[in-house]
Amino acid sequence: MRRLAINLLCWISLLSATACWATDPQAGFPKQLTDLAGRQVTLSAPPSRLFLTQPRQFYALASLLDNPTEHLAGWAYPLAMFDPAMAQHFSSQWPALAQLPTLSHAPTPQLDSEALLILAPDLVLFDLSRASSVEGSPLAQLLDELGIAYLFIDFNRHPLENTPKSLTLLGEALNATPRANRMTSLIEQRLARIDQGLAALKLAENPTEPPRVLINIAPGVKVDCCRTNLSNGLADLVARAGGENIADALTPGASATLSNEWVLSHPPEVIINTAGQWRAGDGLRAGLGISADDINQDLHLLSQTLPGWTHLNAVQNEQFYALWHGFHQGPFAIVALERIAQWLHPALFSDLDPTATFDTLLPTAPALSREGHFWGALNAQ
Repeated sequence: MRRLAINLLCWISLLSATACWATDPQAGFPKQLTDLAGRQVTLSAPPSRLFLTQPRQFYALASLLDNPTEHLAGWAYPLAMFDPAMAQHFSSQWPALAQLPTLSHAPTPQLDSEALLILAPDLVLFDLSRASSVEGSPLAQLLDELGIAYLFIDFNRHPLENTPKSLTLLGEALNATPRANRMTSLIEQRLARIDQGLAALKLAENPTEPPRVLINIAPGVKVDCCRTNLSNGLADLVARAGGENIADALTPGASATLSNEWVLSHPPEVIINTAGQWRAGDGLRAGLGISADDINQDLHLLSQTLPGWTHLNAVQNEQFYALWHGFHQGPFAIVALERIAQWLHPALFSDLDPTATFDTLLPTAPALSREGHFWGALNAQ
């Protein structure tokens, strides 16, 4: 079966390459790129059959390309596993997405090499978090043997540092450099505004202590309390927005699960919960088709459900927030950063407009920001 898949792949790739070279001079190719794992990768021609190992990689393609589905061979599992509303929106805009070949309907599945090869990809995208398990693996060896390029990108592990790098890399690979440059320039401008504001705050005559923040990842999805980030993901955003992550007191690592008792003994001034539209229907809601009242209702229920939380200052002072989980899964970390900066320092950053930033980075019709709520706050009831 494996030999049949390899032969089929080679035959399809040869036909595809022949057709492309017959109609296009392939200006700029072959092209050598450096991915986020530091690997040197040569693309002999513009890729036209991408395979996504993580469906939320589609967010970046939707930002960079007018019709990303034209460039896709398939994905490991569908976006609807994480956000059915976003998947439906994208399928309405690009109907071919609904028929995109899928290898599994289980979250984070093991890749079936033969099934992948039958899709005849010419470029495979991996998250950087998988580099240690992919490099040197039988799958990587097979891709290398067949001359199928693969790139590591990152919008999640260190989103502020790696989002511009990943956008630049994808822009080069997909001949979308002008749009990638516009996006990275926008991100740099927004970052500079926040950095300048916080620098001025530190120089003030009576500088205040950074607000103490609890990052609560998808409460109710796997555990009620409290998965959190340490020195990665949203932790990077909280630090850059001038906050103090209360979990920094723990042993260094990527993530941790805090007990409710630990949170109560280290009371935060601000709590940022990630929210979405999880397939199981658990957790806080945010995103397309979700109203401000929906978010407030879910936050109120969460604050009432977790023992002792109604007594936390973050809840009593209504600094209890929900933030769309996808912001640190796609190329939109700057949107989340602007919103977090406003929550932590409302007077300093009242001029920021994260809604406009989101609409610029992901231009769709109608604008996603007008079709739902991607963040919200607890209001007294």
